[in-house]
Amino acid sequence: MDNDPGIMCFRHCPAKSVFCRNVPATCPVCSSHIHDFFIIPFRVPYPLTNAGHNPTSVVIRPARGSFLEDYNAAQDLHIGIVDSTSNIVEFDRNGLIVNNVMKWTDCVAFKVVPVAWTVQWDNTLSSMLRDPKWKSANYNEISMNCFDFVLEFFNILSYEDLKFTSKEDLCRRLILSKIQNVIKYSSLYKVLKNQEYVISNKYV
Repeated sequence: MDNDPGIMCFRHCPAKSVFCRNVPATCPVCSSHIHDFFIIPFRVPYPLTNAGHNPTSVVIRPARGSFLEDYNAAQDLHIGIVDSTSNIVEFDRNGLIVNNVMKWTDCVAFKVVPVAWTVQWDNTLSSMLRDPKWKSANYNEISMNCFDFVLEFFNILSYEDLKFTSKEDLCRRLILSKIQNVIKYSSLYKVLKNQEYVISNKYV
C-alpha cells in the first residue's frame, strides 16, 4: 500500500520555495506565468513506508492513529522488529504479536545492520519469541513495554553500532531525527489539505 500524498516542491523565484500538490501555471510568489524554473519541480520524499516491505529492520509508528493524520510530538510511539522474511514482531499488553500487518502500512523503518548480520538478526528474534519473559502477564506500560523489547533485542544482537544504555538513549540516537522529519512532512501535508500552496524560504 502506497499512501504517499505526492507533495511537490519547486522554485520559480530564487528566494522562495513553493510546496503544493499540483504545480501551477502561474507562480504564487511573483504572479507571473511560469516558463522555466530556478529549481525544477520534484517530489518531496515520503518518510513513511510499509513495514512488510522492509525486512531486517526496526519499525516505529504512533501507538494510536497515523503519523500523517493524527500524530504530534506529545503522543506515544510503538516500536517493532521485522525479520528477514518480513514477519513483524511487536510487544504490547497481549505479549509478543507476529504479523499484525495492517497496523504497519505507514511507519518509519530503520535499516540498521548489513546483510552479513541477517542470520544473527533472525536467530536473536527467534530466541526472544521463545522466551517466557515476553508473555502478556509481564507487560507494563512504563517498565516493560515495546521499547524494552527492542532494547533487549539490540543487547542480545550485540552489533557494535547498536549498543544503547537505555530506552532514552535508543530514542535519542536512533529515532528522534527521523521522527522530526515525519512531523515536518505531516505538518506540511495538513496545511496543503486546506490551501493550494505553502511558500517557504527553505526546500527539502
